[in-house]
Amino acid sequence: MKIGEAQKAYRQQLGLLRGQRSDFVKQQKENRQKMEEARKKSEEQGVTFEFSEAYLEREKELQEKIDELSGQIKKDEKTLDELIEQEVGIFNSVASKQQADAMKEYGEEMAKCLEIARRISRGDKVPAQDEKKLMDFNMDIYKMAKEMAAMNMEGEHEEWDSLWGEEEEKEYEDPFEASQNAETDVEMPEGMEASSEAE
Repeated sequence: MKIGEAQKAYRQQLGLLRGQRSDFVKQQKENRQKMEEARKKSEEQGVTFEFSEAYLEREKELQEKIDELSGQIKKDEKTLDELIEQEVGIFNSVASKQQADAMKEYGEEMAKCLEIARRISRGDKVPAQDEKKLMDFNMDIYKMAKEMAAMNMEGEHEEWDSLWGEEEEKEYEDPFEASQNAETDVEMPEGMEASSEAE
């Protein structure tokens, strides 16, 4: 299952479980109110009040359901936290690899531009696209190289091929998409397997 799908399933499950727990807490509150009203009524009539078996049984039953749901909610929240940690780890891994690639490319670009500046400053002829790359990279270095070229007009000069071949645009994977679509070994939340298979 993909991390994004698992997160969605656990969030849905948590919403359902929290809703159920809220219903049981409400029922418990109503049950306690009824017993409090019965106790007050008994006191007003001067009768000793004792909790009825039905009330105590209902209170126990509701508390067990609330505790069971609270335990399941806690378990699912922990699983969701683990999924989020997996997602963040994958996101950071993809993003840092892209940053490393960008830094490497920048270093290579800088080395090429400095070599172009060296060639120009010696008075050598470089392709127009290489001169433009140097201008875009750093106009001050380009101007200094051209000034030095003016002083080195005499003598033999080489003609160079471009340091750049045909450049293709590098496409990077979206880190968010990569982290959402990564596979996880987390199973569907309890009770959701049947509903997802029925769809």
